[in-house]
Amino acid sequence: MSFDHLIVRDVEGERRVAASALPLRLGTGGDSDIRLPGPGGGPVVLIDLLDGAPFAQPVGRDGSITLNGEPLVASRKLDDGDTLAFFGSRIEVSAADDRLMLSVRLEDSAYVTRPPELEDTEAAAREEAIMPAAFRRAAETRALEPAADRHILRWVLISGFVVLGVLAWLLFTSRSIEIAVTPEAPDRIDIRGGWFRLPLGNRVLLREGDYSLEVEKAGYYDVNQSFTVDDTPSRTIEVTLRRRPGEVIVYTADGAQATVTINGSIVGEAPLGPVELQPGEHTLEVQSERYLPVLHAFEMAGLARSDRITVQLVPRWANVTITSEPSGANILADDELVGTTPAVIELIEGEHTLSVVREGFKAWDGNVVTRPNEALELPLIELEAADARLLVNTVPRGANVTVDGRYRGQSPITIDLAPDVNYTIGLSKAGYGSATREVRLASAASEQITVDLSARTGRVTVNVSPADATVYVDGRARGTGTTTLDLSSAPKRIEVRKAGYETWQRTITPRPGYPQTLSARLRSDADIAAASIQREQTTEEGHVLRRIEPGEFRLGSSRGEAGRRANEVIVPVRLTRPFLIGVNEVTNRQFAAFDPAHDSGADLSPTMAGDNNPVANVTWTQAVRYLNWLSAKEGLNPVYKEEFGEWVAIRPFPNGYRLPTEAEWAWAIRYEGNPNALRFPWGEGWPPRRVTGNFADQSADGIAPTLIPDYDDGFTATSPVGNFPANAAGLHDGGGNVAEWTNDYYAVPTPGQTRPVVDPLGPERGRSNVIRGSSWRHGTETELRLSYRDQGTEARPDLGFRIARNLEPAAE
Repeated sequence: MSFDHLIVRDVEGERRVAASALPLRLGTGGDSDIRLPGPGGGPVVLIDLLDGAPFAQPVGRDGSITLNGEPLVASRKLDDGDTLAFFGSRIEVSAADDRLMLSVRLEDSAYVTRPPELEDTEAAAREEAIMPAAFRRAAETRALEPAADRHILRWVLISGFVVLGVLAWLLFTSRSIEIAVTPEAPDRIDIRGGWFRLPLGNRVLLREGDYSLEVEKAGYYDVNQSFTVDDTPSRTIEVTLRRRPGEVIVYTADGAQATVTINGSIVGEAPLGPVELQPGEHTLEVQSERYLPVLHAFEMAGLARSDRITVQLVPRWANVTITSEPSGANILADDELVGTTPAVIELIEGEHTLSVVREGFKAWDGNVVTRPNEALELPLIELEAADARLLVNTVPRGANVTVDGRYRGQSPITIDLAPDVNYTIGLSKAGYGSATREVRLASAASEQITVDLSARTGRVTVNVSPADATVYVDGRARGTGTTTLDLSSAPKRIEVRKAGYETWQRTITPRPGYPQTLSARLRSDADIAAASIQREQTTEEGHVLRRIEPGEFRLGSSRGEAGRRANEVIVPVRLTRPFLIGVNEVTNRQFAAFDPAHDSGADLSPTMAGDNNPVANVTWTQAVRYLNWLSAKEGLNPVYKEEFGEWVAIRPFPNGYRLPTEAEWAWAIRYEGNPNALRFPWGEGWPPRRVTGNFADQSADGIAPTLIPDYDDGFTATSPVGNFPANAAGLHDGGGNVAEWTNDYYAVPTPGQTRPVVDPLGPERGRSNVIRGSSWRHGTETELRLSYRDQGTEARPDLGFRIARNLEPAAE
């Protein structure tokens, strides 16, 4: 049945709604076409026609709307007799006689006030007896004294009405927010920001403002996203969780070594793993030299799970059984000695040449074809007694000998031949010429031949660095420095040696008529030791520290540099020891393990409280106390101690964690561990031409004093650490995000110093400490320069720190 309109019957009467006016909005809000009694901002249902047939479409997944008693969570076709229910209100559907009617019934609504039920007054009057009152003299009566508790009760009632009024105001001025998480049933949902929130089922009432939402679920990446509540009465915040990668472990059933390829890339040898893979479909290929390849497609669920795949490899070889009469004959397969009869030999699939040879007997030659994993047994081989024998000698010895192209062994060798048959004897040796001889022996003859194989040489030149290294060929010294040799065309092991250097070696086959050149550059033991140094260390709290080598440089900036401040006096510095410095600034998550109640500034911007954002609003004292706590966790000696109510560094520094000195900070961040200093984190030009860090951009308008023109890094305040590219030393956020405390007390150096200060630690006492680096609140040319120096004593919403540490003596 098809309809082109519908009829609505409610308390206002009956009205006709054309198809062009659809969809019809049913709900409890003021914007509904059919408004039903219920809470404001409640559920909404759209009524519409599709190909002339009516259907109902819920908005959101409230679950309080039912169709025929079942929650309406998806689009449903409406049939004659269907009933929609909203908080007791009913909408009955009638689709008969070419009429589609919606009848609204409010009798059972929980939001409709009913008149009071009055008792039968006449019956009550009959049942109630009127009794005479006893007369008392006025002198016998006493005026009632007002109760002392009446005033208290009055104030309690007034206070109650005030509280109810405030609650009502909060309810009517808050907005209904639904958090829709895919997949459902997260382990934790946390909303940060604001001061009022009221959970109502799968919704929450929030005041207008900025909020951050954190969602966690086992097996999925945590989500931390921001959202703004405006004057929209109701909205849905959709959060899609991304599955964490999984791990796969690959085994072969019989423990055979095999090469494992995943998605076309070789990843290693089986047994292999665990290998981290993203969720989704993957291809696995397992190859082994003596087995058939295996290609397998599998689905990786991810969710931080570990899957085990065991591959059953099928052998490429066949077991071939060979017997002879008499036994004890040598078996040659493809010119290689593989056993003695009787024997079971393994032959890879394909065609092979076989020879069965025993002294005093004629050789047996044949061909076999094998199939993978299919056993083969040859008939008994009956060897015939030989009538003639040939002894083959060569100069040099050890040449390969063949008879009519079939391998028989190496010279010297005695070959049994049939009489009166023409044979071709072949001889060859690597690095020498090859030769053939034609022989025919009479019955019972015994002869010998000797063949001199001439050597074939090729020219090899070895270029050597350092120039006084010695060249060796097959273990024998042949020259010093660059050497040219004529070598026989057999594989040769070339070595270049020098005391204090790693030996260089190659294997080469000289080729007659084709000169070859090798270049041998030796690495010194010192270079090898430097390459083996551990470049990074990780703390128990997840801090990654990078090793910075020592160097010589200048603190400060020249007077002609635009934006220079007077405290940027040039001081020559020489650092003599390597040190460790944090790759990233300390994060809120890491600092919360020490001080769970710390607030980095969520009232300024909710994102500042993000777990992976840098901790801010910390004093120098809070920073060094955290570092002492971190040192104690790892059994290290603390660097800081409390003296007369103030925290100071112990000199020389113990082995615990500390703040970097100002010189260390400048060498690692501004100079990046090499002699060339940067002016800005992105290079030399002003302003920045591309997004390179978290500075005062357009999104910080209103909370940063000065903005960089036409710059937008996408973050109002702090950003997650490591979100922008690292510098050449591998360190993130040296410019931008938060400025950083250093270990030094603040002072302005004396100008004119020419002799380098060795490993400076700054003044021994002071009233404030040096702050280095720009932050998300900085937007001027002066502040964004890497030579910019600041100082302070108080916490700031754009001030944090990174950790540093001395290297243990054994690691230097």
